[in-house]
Amino acid sequence: MKVNISDSEMIVMRAIWTLEQASVDQIACQIAASNDWSVATIKTLLGRLVKKEMLATTKSGRKFIYTPTLSECQAVGLMGQELLDKVCAKKHVDVLVKLIDDAKLTAENLQLISKALAAKTPACHVACDCLEKFSECACNHNHITEDMRIKESV
Repeated sequence: MKVNISDSEMIVMRAIWTLEQASVDQIACQIAASNDWSVATIKTLLGRLVKKEMLATTKSGRKFIYTPTLSECQAVGLMGQELLDKVCAKKHVDVLVKLIDDAKLTAENLQLISKALAAKTPACHVACDCLEKFSECACNHNHITEDMRIKESV
């Protein structure tokens, strides 16, 4: 499953993940004012998310109740995998290092990342897969990792 949703759709999804399930009115109370959106705009976004199978609907009286088909954690995991799928395999480490560098992380977060890294089985070799994905390789494979090696040796 792909999680190909717009920034506006993500705002709607965040509201529904927070509420666990919601009607249009409940969603509008959460997000309409801060985004200057009408109820019609929210309904349009909900319709798109239903078509993308991100939301399921059930009828409760005259209202529809929207329920996410994926948890927020599952969706974020899929989005992360989609990002890695768009990048040369040799650059995955660069993406991960940059994301860690940019993220606000607590000591607990860093411990969790350290545990995940310690449990990760290293690959023997990572091959460039640009030609398989994009038919043309124009990447400079060792950009960030090479910069890190230079900093470590100083």
